[in-house]
Amino acid sequence: MNKLKLFLLICLVSPMTNAAIELLDKVAVVVEDGIILESEVNKRIEQIVESLKQSETPLPPQEVLFEQIIERMIIEEIQLQKAQRAGVRISDQELNESMAQIAQGNGLSLQDFRSFLEEQGESYEFVREQVRKEMILSRIQRGLVQSKVYISEQELDNFIKSQEGQVNLSAEFL
Repeated sequence: MNKLKLFLLICLVSPMTNAAIELLDKVAVVVEDGIILESEVNKRIEQIVESLKQSETPLPPQEVLFEQIIERMIIEEIQLQKAQRAGVRISDQELNESMAQIAQGNGLSLQDFRSFLEEQGESYEFVREQVRKEMILSRIQRGLVQSKVYISEQELDNFIKSQEGQVNLSAEFL
């Protein structure tokens, strides 16, 4: 009976050892609870390089560009994690409105915008998720700034007494 178990075990394990291992992606950076994949870094580098070339801006050295992009992606990932913990969400309706505004800003209908993206080799869903991320980042950054703004009573009194304060607070009659 032991020989039979050993034979079955060898038969089961043997095909697994001969299977080719296919590397799909690599982890570039671990950020708290999240990761940044090498493919994401490469895509961001491609986007930045293309943008700099189109604006005829000289490219920085590759190491500098890589470091700056990684640093920016780490900051974004930390902010996205903070937003997730804080429950910041972008509804589908908000996202749809933003996508429609982007399309309109480019003089296109939403359907034409979608077709344009696909012609450029971009996935509409990918761009949509990028816009969602940007909206979340914007919300979390506004929240971070607003929570740090403090105006003392003395500063408020000084403004009210100033000429600029008097002008801004005066009633207008039509």
